[in-house]
Amino acid sequence: MVLFDTNPYFCHPKRESPDMKYSLLQKDTPFAMGKTDLRRSHGSLIDIRGCLGLHVISGYAVVTANFKKQVLRPGDFVLLFYDSTFSIDRMSALFSVRFVAFAYDLVEEAIYKPLSDDFWEILYENPVFHPTNEQQALLGSWWLQMEWLSLMDDEAGQREMLKNSVRNLLIAADTEIIRSGGNGLQRNKSNHAWMLITRFFRLVSQHCREIREVQFYAGRLSITTPYLYKLCRKYLKLSPKEILDKQVITEIKTYLVNTDMPVKRIAHELHFEDVSYMCRYFKRQTGFSPAEYREKLK
Repeated sequence: MVLFDTNPYFCHPKRESPDMKYSLLQKDTPFAMGKTDLRRSHGSLIDIRGCLGLHVISGYAVVTANFKKQVLRPGDFVLLFYDSTFSIDRMSALFSVRFVAFAYDLVEEAIYKPLSDDFWEILYENPVFHPTNEQQALLGSWWLQMEWLSLMDDEAGQREMLKNSVRNLLIAADTEIIRSGGNGLQRNKSNHAWMLITRFFRLVSQHCREIREVQFYAGRLSITTPYLYKLCRKYLKLSPKEILDKQVITEIKTYLVNTDMPVKRIAHELHFEDVSYMCRYFKRQTGFSPAEYREKLK
């Protein structure tokens, strides 16, 4: 089943409360594509159940992709997977993208087949590509293929071809990254250090709803807490605690924007000791209480 929709709706992702994240993929639908301005996602984490590709058509936007601020301009291509975090911070009036979204079972085989050693680290570090004219033409051809596949009546055949198309996209991206020496991305000189930071980002994305002690993350990385602080300060100009706080605040905002859940229930969902502590924490970080923030958005 294929969804063409300029007004995507909120879904019920696994392990999340109902209607918490903005999704471009309908529940139990393996594949979707279309055009959207992403305006309804503003302030929310976007639910990436498997793989999401965004190709900017017009306007610009400032986004946070895997904890990094990025500017999207016409022609830019964003490639995100289920362990990525992505949200729109602000956008111009004319901002719009075409999107293609795949459920996890369509991308599982593709992501576990070998690619170059650094591919996944590079992609996680910088999921926003700025294609050349030649690469834009290749991307356009791939998109036409997706549109053709969306019209297929044979569901079994469509699924197999979609799986192959995801794999082809990954191989093409990997090839272009290698050919362009990293696609113009500025890699950190210390690959090992950046690998640790990338793993830290992923752990924060997975566990910040339950665990906010820096020692836990250092332990999972098999390094000392002071060393994790040193890495984050050196490469990101932020402390691990500041990174944790930013992600937790984003999670709270996502609940406030996309649900009618009482603040007390949100505190419970995010494992705060009590609602008053969460309210003080949120106001210290944003300048608003949760209730004030929700009312402000209304």
